[in-house]
Amino acid sequence: MLRVLRFAVALLVLVGAAAAVGRTVFPADMITRAEPVRQWVLQAWGSTDPFASTRAAELAFVDGRFAEHPVLTRAHVLFGAAFLLFAPLQFSASIRARNIRLHRWSGRVLLPLAAMSVIASFYFGLLVPYGGLAEAIGIGLFGGLFLVSVARGFVAIRRNQVAIHREWMIRAFAIALSISTVRLLGGPFDAVLTPTGVPARVVFVITIWTGWIMMMGAAEVWIRHTRLRANPAGNL
Repeated sequence: MLRVLRFAVALLVLVGAAAAVGRTVFPADMITRAEPVRQWVLQAWGSTDPFASTRAAELAFVDGRFAEHPVLTRAHVLFGAAFLLFAPLQFSASIRARNIRLHRWSGRVLLPLAAMSVIASFYFGLLVPYGGLAEAIGIGLFGGLFLVSVARGFVAIRRNQVAIHREWMIRAFAIALSISTVRLLGGPFDAVLTPTGVPARVVFVITIWTGWIMMMGAAEVWIRHTRLRANPAGNL
């Protein structure tokens, strides 16, 4: 089970990092550049997009939000990618055993970076959401929960409450990984739902809520599973 978990985490980290690189290299048109791949997938699925006539305008809106605010975009994707790439090391008992100072100082760097990434995302998700109110509610809810998680994790470790600290950090990491989960779910959901007449904005909202709920559920299951085992080392 642990091997499966590590593989899943590694896959989601790589997906998130790749997306961050893509948006950094192509800040103004990453989604537009990926559109031919989407068209190929729909054709391979034997489906067509009933909203093809408005697709270009939607792509322009999605990419345009990031193009108009390159500083916020890079803060969001680069700080978020740094957290995704290095946070897994924080859960390694062997690294903590060899160099606890490294664990502490890397945590002090990663948590502010992650917080800044989430705060930057609030602009795109709350002020100019592609998915409307349903997206804005999700961004506010889960973004706020992320900030609460890192804050409670920080307070817990300052009080030397290692087990509580670990649980809140798992929750924060799960929320971060949910963005990668959304990217993996996006293609299949689009291929299945869009041809049936579900608008792309609605598909997007369904996908992001599914990703968040899946990862938060998985985090709680893992927390309770390892809590029952009374894991004193705080392994992932």
